[in-house]
Amino acid sequence: MKKSLLVFVVTALFLVSCASAPVEENGSDEMIIPEEVYEVEGTEIESYPESDYPAESIAVGDIVGLTNQEISGIVFMREEEKLARDVYLQLAELWDMNIFQNIAGSEDTHMGAVLTLIEMADVEDPVEGFRQGEFLNQDLQELYFDLVARGGQSLAEALLVGAAIEEIDILDLQMYLAETDDESIKEVYQNLLQGSINHLNSFVRTYERQTGNEYQPQFLTEEAFQELINVTVQGKGDGQQGRNDQSRGWGKTN
Repeated sequence: MKKSLLVFVVTALFLVSCASAPVEENGSDEMIIPEEVYEVEGTEIESYPESDYPAESIAVGDIVGLTNQEISGIVFMREEEKLARDVYLQLAELWDMNIFQNIAGSEDTHMGAVLTLIEMADVEDPVEGFRQGEFLNQDLQELYFDLVARGGQSLAEALLVGAAIEEIDILDLQMYLAETDDESIKEVYQNLLQGSINHLNSFVRTYERQTGNEYQPQFLTEEAFQELINVTVQGKGDGQQGRNDQSRGWGKTN
């Protein structure tokens, strides 16, 4: 089931890439950056507004009595956040555009939040010992290569890859939120969901301003996309604005 969804996602991503338009030529010094994406000063990456989860706010201790679904969920989300970070780092190197490096810094914070859950649940960290672009989950490994290859075609494709990753993160987080009653897990997932909505908003705005084309959702339904992109993120609960059951993301495990 999980493998077939991955194949669907990769196929859909490349079908979308065939229809996208080239980015306007306006030079690296004239790149348009959304207001909420800050400039990189030296080697420091500024925090991305409202997306960095304060992992230290989780109560110290163990979370016990988790179901297999809950455990597999936090393990998978640890690697999925790494996938987002590693793809964005590679795209930042390819296109020298701040949005990728800044959001990669935010995804690194998201990884730390999920690591807190991993440690509280006393389960093995799936990314320990793996370098950038390396994954224990071989489906994610293949997906990393596919996403980087697509993102290397043009800046427009790179921005679409970023938006696609955030759409799928949203779908997976909504799914895993529906599968847990643990308050610590819900707290982390809700904050990661808010961050993913912010990231999607910025990728969409940057894509539209760079290309002059209207962004079309790649995995979310049009209705769910419009709700997510137009609402104020803070205070929106678990973000269950609806999803397309035909494509529930690459994180579903049975």
